[in-house]
Amino acid sequence: MTVPELITAIKDVLLGVAGATTATVAVIGLKNWRRELKGKAEFEVARNLIRATYKLRDELQNCRSPFISANEFPEGYEGELGKSSPLEAAQAWAYVYKARWLPVWSDIQEFDSHTLEAEALWGNAIRTRTDGLRQCVRELNIAIDAVISDKANGGEDFKADRELGKNMRSTVSASSYDENNALSKKIVSAIVAIEEHIRPHLRRS
Repeated sequence: MTVPELITAIKDVLLGVAGATTATVAVIGLKNWRRELKGKAEFEVARNLIRATYKLRDELQNCRSPFISANEFPEGYEGELGKSSPLEAAQAWAYVYKARWLPVWSDIQEFDSHTLEAEALWGNAIRTRTDGLRQCVRELNIAIDAVISDKANGGEDFKADRELGKNMRSTVSASSYDENNALSKKIVSAIVAIEEHIRPHLRRS
């Protein structure tokens, strides 16, 4: 092999090595870029879902607040001391809880939207956890309807089962300081389950 041929061969080898190195660097760079994009996407989804979770938690507590001001009732309602009929009382309480439920309804829609995004990334595992909090919302909604129905019927609904009445009322109304309330404990447990799944994605950012 002549000197020019040797130089040409060495040049070809070097060009081949350089090309392979460039390709390897490009592949590694692409993988890192994809990993970074995935990490950012997961962080955003996790942050949005945990915010929606906390907003829903706070509105559930507002809805369940035992303190109800006179301003929350419709104008002209005189309360338990007035001469309101059972139906009028039920309508007044329905008025109160309809207003209290509107923010809950808005937040549950936002919560569901972010749950879908999370499910697209992490699968059914996160859906199982968010369903726990959604079940708490359903329980509250059912209890509100039951309590208002009881008022409309002059307290007759719960007379046959006073324990049921007690449970329904404690579901509808509870202080934020009542750690023994059954629904409050379920809400806390559901939120902890969501946090446990989300926190690793927030730290990864």
